[in-house]
Amino acid sequence: MHRFKIISACIFACIFCLFGNNEKIIINKLDLIGNHNVSLNEILFIVRQRPPTFFYRQPEFNSRLLKLDALTLKNYYHSKGFLDVKIKESHKITNSKADIIFEIDEGIRYYLSDLKINGNKSISDDRISELLGLTKGEPYNPVGINDNLYLLENEYYNLGKLFFTVEIKDLVTDSVSVVVNIEEKKDVYIQDTFFEKTGNIDSTIVLRELTYEKGDLYTKKETDKTLKQLREMGIFSMANLTPVRVANSDSLVNLVIEFRRYKQREWYSAGGYDPISFAEGSPELPALSATIEWRNRAAYNTPKQFSTKLLAGVPMETDFANPRFRYDASISSNWFLNIRIPTTITGYFERFIIYEDYKNYDKSIDRFGANFKQRIQLKNRSYIENKIVWEEFSDKSETNIQERSLLSKIYFDRKDDPLFTKKGYLLDLTFKSTGFGGSREYFKTDATFQTYYPSTSKSVIALRMQLGKMWNWDEDYNDYSYEKFYLGGSTSMRAWDVLRFNNKDGIPHGETVRLMTNLEFRADIYKLIGLTIFSDGGILTSQISSVSFSNMKWNVGLGMTIRTPLGPFRIDYAYRLKENKESRVQLGVQNLF
Repeated sequence: MHRFKIISACIFACIFCLFGNNEKIIINKLDLIGNHNVSLNEILFIVRQRPPTFFYRQPEFNSRLLKLDALTLKNYYHSKGFLDVKIKESHKITNSKADIIFEIDEGIRYYLSDLKINGNKSISDDRISELLGLTKGEPYNPVGINDNLYLLENEYYNLGKLFFTVEIKDLVTDSVSVVVNIEEKKDVYIQDTFFEKTGNIDSTIVLRELTYEKGDLYTKKETDKTLKQLREMGIFSMANLTPVRVANSDSLVNLVIEFRRYKQREWYSAGGYDPISFAEGSPELPALSATIEWRNRAAYNTPKQFSTKLLAGVPMETDFANPRFRYDASISSNWFLNIRIPTTITGYFERFIIYEDYKNYDKSIDRFGANFKQRIQLKNRSYIENKIVWEEFSDKSETNIQERSLLSKIYFDRKDDPLFTKKGYLLDLTFKSTGFGGSREYFKTDATFQTYYPSTSKSVIALRMQLGKMWNWDEDYNDYSYEKFYLGGSTSMRAWDVLRFNNKDGIPHGETVRLMTNLEFRADIYKLIGLTIFSDGGILTSQISSVSFSNMKWNVGLGMTIRTPLGPFRIDYAYRLKENKESRVQLGVQNLF
């Protein structure tokens, strides 16, 4: 009994130690002493132990992280040329609240006064200086040199200089002198390729993805291209390529490709934001959706992929609460007739609400069909795509519309970032021709141009223009005019309700000609929060001769963006400038363009 009491007391003491004193210590404030050249906002952006914010109300204090923050801050000062900086961190806890203090002795800032580069024959001095971020007269940044060293390595690797070496020495006095010593060595060639594989994988399907041959000059560009094509096959969870020096040779390598196969058959589910297009000519509508999919990554023991998918989505825009359902079954392959052209064949069934009677939930339209799509991938996110489509529209009446079409798309994306674009441009050209045995015959073009100009380090001017036109559209087709152009809503003209830019008694009305332009000034104002000033202009008409800036309707407005893992979340307030001076508040996910 006595022994039991002792054991119980020990257990109780352990539990008390672990859980009895579990009160959190919350960070109250952060004070800086001696920071003359680095602002408080800069420091708050890079440290992890920081005071409460609007989005992070109760940050918990951690002494270990505080020491890491001191090292991070010291490294940041080094990147700005303060090589002798000294940082002392301390904290004071009162009533479960921690006050953090950084005492900073910045020292002097060192500048690069002299740069010498030796041994380089294949790459110029100016190019090496640019790659390493070394500019005479600028603050010396040893951190940037280490971060940029891979750029120099890639440059030499793409010249076949796989075994080159580089040594960087700096001499610090009242300024900094840097010497870069390079030994380029011989060009390197590929001897053989070997596979290290996990899972039952036929090596022949991998061999045809190789973009190089035995005896070729080794370049990182080609090996990266090979890896990209292997990963695009969609059957490998991991693919790596490693060059291995051939014994007793200074100019030959073997390439070892290591890959691991995905589970061949699996279920996949996802939910969240997914844009929905209810009409080919209409802008996509922000929507909440859920998807369940079954995949076979190697159908019939080939690199062909088969998938079947069910999607349900509810648009976030006003008056479109009726869900949209879509079922797809597709088979795809990166090869077609022994030519590397990614090809997909898809059959689908879709049900969605009829625009002309959107409040009658019993009325919906069914769209089903199949398409044959081929895409040629260009640099980065750019591509050329061709699609042959057979589809049929029907509702609960006896009305059925059959459409046979050929679509071609040219998509050039030169944006620096797909979500938070600061510079670059995008060009999207789409051509559609119908007929070929269907009940409709018309030709349609749609062009979009987007460009971005950074005005400051934290702001950008963004411009989008869209022009679309249809030929040979018959007014008898108006029973189902989904192919026509629409405007209005959070993704186009923000002072109008969704798809109601042209309307008849509140009913969406499309036209055969569309011109729209959007101009935005975007600025980061505080951490994850941004401000947008915008102007939208548009016109929908049946005659191209009516298209002019004087005939366009305009709105202006203000918006706020909040960065989220899904992209920017938008709140836009837009006001009409001409007739019926009305205003709208629009919610959107991701930037307008």
